[in-house]
Amino acid sequence: MKLSKSHLDILRVIQRDATATLEQVAAAAGVSHTTLWRRLKELEANEVIRGRVTILDPEKTGHTVCAFIYVNIVAHSSKHRDAFEKLVDETPEIMQCFSLTGPNDYILNVRVRDIKAYEILLMDKILSHPSVANASSNIALREHKNTTELHL
Repeated sequence: MKLSKSHLDILRVIQRDATATLEQVAAAAGVSHTTLWRRLKELEANEVIRGRVTILDPEKTGHTVCAFIYVNIVAHSSKHRDAFEKLVDETPEIMQCFSLTGPNDYILNVRVRDIKAYEILLMDKILSHPSVANASSNIALREHKNTTELHL
């Protein structure tokens, strides 16, 4: 789907504030209510808009440890990739997972309540998984920037 200026204007507005009313979005994007509705349906149908969520503050919900885990799998076969990605999908502490180029196969962004929970996640779930060859990690000291807003 090719995004028009109208699509981009709408996306800029709603990614800043998903709670804005249709009237507010239409006015800010400079389109009619009918045009807005049609564009939103197009964006959803083409999965440009993948979902609408409420973003929680991890610190305020007690998820004070943020870590990045670099993982290498034992082999690059689909069997090992699929098994590892299944582990990722079934582990709620893993917030993001990216397959990488370079010396590591994956990077995981995880959020847990404390270091003990991190140790259990790393040792009992990740490193003990049969598809994982090794892992290394970094724990974030503080968060400087965290946004979900794409630059359009």
